[in-house]
Amino acid sequence: MGKRTRRLIVLLSVGAVLCGCSNSGTAMRSERIIPWTEYEVSGERELNFTVNTGDPQCYGTRTVVKETGRSLQVAIVEGVLPDAPETCTAVGLIKNLTVTTESVAQDLKVHPLPVEEVELNP
Repeated sequence: MGKRTRRLIVLLSVGAVLCGCSNSGTAMRSERIIPWTEYEVSGERELNFTVNTGDPQCYGTRTVVKETGRSLQVAIVEGVLPDAPETCTAVGLIKNLTVTTESVAQDLKVHPLPVEEVELNP
């Protein structure tokens, strides 16, 4: 796959704007790092990361990426959206986030980015 894909998987596939070191354009609060459960090479210079997250009306995600040489460190950050309702449904979702790399993705050693290297919004 040469083109960038972005998707959110719930029970049906729904489009989402997620990629690289960005978020959906909104500042989240109460951010925390959530573990990615797996990743796969999805293009010459991209990887898809899978995470478990919550109600998309309440929670957003963003990626923080550090690429040096043949190493790629990735953190997935989840936070409460600014326009989230006061009560959120206890929903578990599987979400795929695409990260674009500078180097050929298949050649990179991928590791979690240490928490002390991630700036989180309170």
